[in-house]
Amino acid sequence: MSSFSAADASALTQSTIAAEVSMAVAKKSLDHQKQQGAAALSLLDAASQIAAQPIDPSKGLAIDVTG
Repeated sequence: MSSFSAADASALTQSTIAAEVSMAVAKKSLDHQKQQGAAALSLLDAASQIAAQPIDPSKGLAIDVTG
């Protein structure tokens, strides 16, 4: 028969806690990545809407460099 000591129980508890913390950190990281991805998609969408607007042909033809 094998014996299960207090040290074994402590090691098991520490291992379980470490795994739970690791999982929580990974979840937070994934959530952060999802938020960044959504923000990037939002920026791309906004840029495409701006690019889709008609360009005024009189804009950008002359630059006043004399001040």
